[in-house]
Amino acid sequence: MRSLSMCATWLIFTAISLFVAFRVTEPLDTIIVWALALYGLQGFIAEVLGLRMSGTSITFPRRLASGLPLFVLWRARIRCADIAQITSRPQAQVRVNKRSGERIKVIFANRAIKLLFFQFIKRANPSVEISR
Repeated sequence: MRSLSMCATWLIFTAISLFVAFRVTEPLDTIIVWALALYGLQGFIAEVLGLRMSGTSITFPRRLASGLPLFVLWRARIRCADIAQITSRPQAQVRVNKRSGERIKVIFANRAIKLLFFQFIKRANPSVEISR
């Protein structure tokens, strides 16, 4: 389950960074542009992998700022046993509340995938409370 628009955005970001990296001649600028290209590549890979659900955990792109989808640092993993509550948000979003008190916002490509996520979590951990 992945967001094709975010995959395309990351791919364009990486391609532009690589194009600029081959054109820049100043050493410091070259380092900065190559770092941006690597950042774009890791964002693209994290997004292409999308949301993955196994029998015991879920992994998804780790967004550092909820309102800024291009601030991604690889992936986050949550064990299903650590989830205390899931709150359904508007559109294709949910808030996962862990037993430790940490809250994580997860964005899905569409509502149907969000409903599949709810079914998976309920099967993996029946004690999870799902609310609106």
